[in-house]
Amino acid sequence: MRLPNRSRPLLSFIRGTTFSSSGVIAKQPPTSKATASVRPARSLPKRPRPHPFQHGIIRRRRAASPRIIVAEDTATDVPASPDALVIATPAKAIKTIKATDKADTELKRRVWGLALPSIGEQLLSLGVGVSDTFLSGHLSDHAIQTLGYGRATAVAAVGIASTAAWIVLTVFFGVNIGVTALVARATGAHDGRLASRTVGQGIWLGAIIGLAMIGLAIPLAHGIIALLGVSGVEADLAAQYIRVYSLTMPAAGAASAMNAAMRGSGDARRPLMVMLVVNGANIIASWTLMNGVPALGIPPIGVVGSAVGAATGWTLGCILAAYLMTRKHPRAPLLTRAALRPNFSIMGRVLRVGIPSAAELVVFQLGVLTFNRVVIGLGPITYAANVTINTVDSIGTLPGFGFSVAATALVGQALGARDTDLAERSVWASLRPAVLVMLVVGVFEALIPRMLLGVFVADPPVLNAGDIAMRLSLLLMPASACSFVFNGALRGAGDTRFPVLVRAAGTWGLRLPVAALMIPIWGLPGARLAMGLDFWTQAGLSYWRFRSGRWRRMRV
Repeated sequence: MRLPNRSRPLLSFIRGTTFSSSGVIAKQPPTSKATASVRPARSLPKRPRPHPFQHGIIRRRRAASPRIIVAEDTATDVPASPDALVIATPAKAIKTIKATDKADTELKRRVWGLALPSIGEQLLSLGVGVSDTFLSGHLSDHAIQTLGYGRATAVAAVGIASTAAWIVLTVFFGVNIGVTALVARATGAHDGRLASRTVGQGIWLGAIIGLAMIGLAIPLAHGIIALLGVSGVEADLAAQYIRVYSLTMPAAGAASAMNAAMRGSGDARRPLMVMLVVNGANIIASWTLMNGVPALGIPPIGVVGSAVGAATGWTLGCILAAYLMTRKHPRAPLLTRAALRPNFSIMGRVLRVGIPSAAELVVFQLGVLTFNRVVIGLGPITYAANVTINTVDSIGTLPGFGFSVAATALVGQALGARDTDLAERSVWASLRPAVLVMLVVGVFEALIPRMLLGVFVADPPVLNAGDIAMRLSLLLMPASACSFVFNGALRGAGDTRFPVLVRAAGTWGLRLPVAALMIPIWGLPGARLAMGLDFWTQAGLSYWRFRSGRWRRMRV
């Protein structure tokens, strides 16, 4: 038989040795032409001698002028001459290698197919807040005269309101994690009915939580802003923003639940389409309403216009997501009327997995707010440098988020199919590119910090304050990648309680105490070193949990 080209170097020059179909090496006894059934052989060109230990123990038979022949892949095939070199092809072994290579290639393709759209989706999610801040900082002169406040006040109010809204949205994050994990399990188990009903219950949970937020935000908006230590005109404008923005919370909750379901099934492209609509509608509506269009008789409404734009974007995004979910897709579940019937059992399963994830994010966000209050003591210039560095880092960590989504979906699907080996391979396939990409980002931050900071701020004192501190991102990025992927894998398996402990240990147990000690000595670089210690601790604990294998036995 003809050997595959890539297999010839691995099997050449094995004297007096054949392989059975299972790949077992066997010594060929001397035989004669009369007693052996020999199949036709053909000559092969000479190739370099392999390493003696490359294919196990090799026994060679001395021959003065050996000939090279190829035998078939059974142990009964023997050379026509005792002095011949036998190359016996282990067909099953070669087929297994080919199948493994093909499976690895397909796995890598699926990882990148999930990661890239997820990175784009998260970039667009960040774009909602970034675009609001940008538009607030570019109020027209006509709008400023009409509204009675300037660009700086508008930027401050939108930034404060966005921070408060982000903290509130962590509740949606918990529902999304539960929906993603349960849909991924159902997809792996080919249980389309469970996947579809999970989507319906996720929509119910998102809408109910959104309604509860409306009931809390409207009367408590000023109290929420006061907790952030803000007062004056900025506080009044931020409270108005929160009240208007809260009206779209049910739509935002339902849309995010449907996006989570699509990601869990392995469909990451359609959530990207939804976020394109959300961001595009937000930019158009916000720009129109903040500055007004005098020619059309539309007056400028400033910060409130930004809130209306964000609400418009999420409402249209929810409509698009619902439309997509009612259309058949090779992977994603189909949303039906039956799926929308309340099912408290499935709701409980979603919340059992999702509530710890919401608690994890709350612990982290509160820790970050406390950490920022410590950094504020370094002065406004240093704090501005810290904010700018965090902005650059938030973009640099997008690959980590994307590959964590891939790990979450693939691990959940593999466990649903009861293939724990595939689940583990999926994690490593997600980790390698995540670490590589984020390491490259860290190298750029270490080499050209002033150029990257200059994209967001043009103030030389701020650039000077952030120069050394940003170079330390080279230490943070690889650890952040590991933490993202391992925690994503644990969430996909339903092990959502351990990441809460990891966040608490890293943020509250290390970052804050170490920052309190190092910031008075080294300033902002000391704060960044405390962050690095936090990230490496989280990465180490998450890796330890993953290697323990307990996630394999989790039930969702």
